[in-house]
Amino acid sequence: MGLLDNLLTLHRVDTQVRALRGRLDSAKNLLEQQERTLGVLARQRTDLETQEKQLRASAHALEVEQKAAVERVEKLRGELNLSTNDKQYKAILNELKVLEAQRDDLVKRELEEVGRADETRKRLETHLATIAERVKVRDHAKGKLDEVERDIGERLAELERERGKASDALPERERMNFDRISDLTGGESMAEVTIVDLRHREFACGECNMEVPFETYAKLASTSEVLIQCKSCARILHLAEANRPVDKNEKADKADKAKFEKTRKL
Repeated sequence: MGLLDNLLTLHRVDTQVRALRGRLDSAKNLLEQQERTLGVLARQRTDLETQEKQLRASAHALEVEQKAAVERVEKLRGELNLSTNDKQYKAILNELKVLEAQRDDLVKRELEEVGRADETRKRLETHLATIAERVKVRDHAKGKLDEVERDIGERLAELERERGKASDALPERERMNFDRISDLTGGESMAEVTIVDLRHREFACGECNMEVPFETYAKLASTSEVLIQCKSCARILHLAEANRPVDKNEKADKADKAKFEKTRKL
C-alpha cells in the first residue's frame, strides 16, 4: 500500500475512534459537571448549617443573658421594697429601669436571632431538596456513562489497536503531520479532490471547495507516495479510488486473478 492508502486507512479508523471517544468524553463531562455542581451545593449546605448553628448559639446566649437580667430585676424589686431612705430607693429604682430596658432589648434581639435561625432552616431545607434532585441527575449521568462504557468499551479498544497498527505503518514525519491536522480539523484530516471540469482542468478541495491546481491533481494521479495539503484548509488531499494510481504489485495481483478466473471458466 502507498502512503496515501495508508493515510486513508488511518483516517477511516481515526474517525471511528474519535466518534466513540466523543460519546465517551461527552458522558464523562456530563458526570463531572454534575459532580462539580454537587460540590458547590455541598459547600453551600455547610455554610447554611454553620449560619443556623451560629444564630441558634447567639439566641441561646441572649436567652441566658435575659434570664440573668430577669433575676437581677426580681432581686432589685425585693431590695426596693426594703429600702429605708429616699436616696437608696432612687438608686435602686434607676438601676431597675436600666435593667428592665436591657431585658426588653435582650428579648427583642433573641426573637430576631430565632427568626433569622428559622429562616435559615427553611433555606437549608429547600437547599437539601435541591441537593436530593441534583443527586438523582448525577446518578442518571453516572448510569449513562456506565451504559456508554458497556456499549462501546470493547469496540473502542479494538479500534484503538487498529489505529495503532495503521499509525505504525506510516513514516514518523507523516504520522505526526496527520495527527496535527486531525487535531486541528476535529478528525476530518483528509479531503477528496473534486473534479469540477476535467476538460478544462478544474478541480477543487472536497471540504472547503477552494481551487486545486491541475499540477496537484496530476501528481496525485501519478503516485500515491506524496502528501499534499490543501492550501486553504490544510487537509491532506487524495483522489477518489477510481482515479488513484494502482500499485504495480496490486496490478499484477489483479491480472493473475483475472487470468485464474478465465482459466477456471474454461
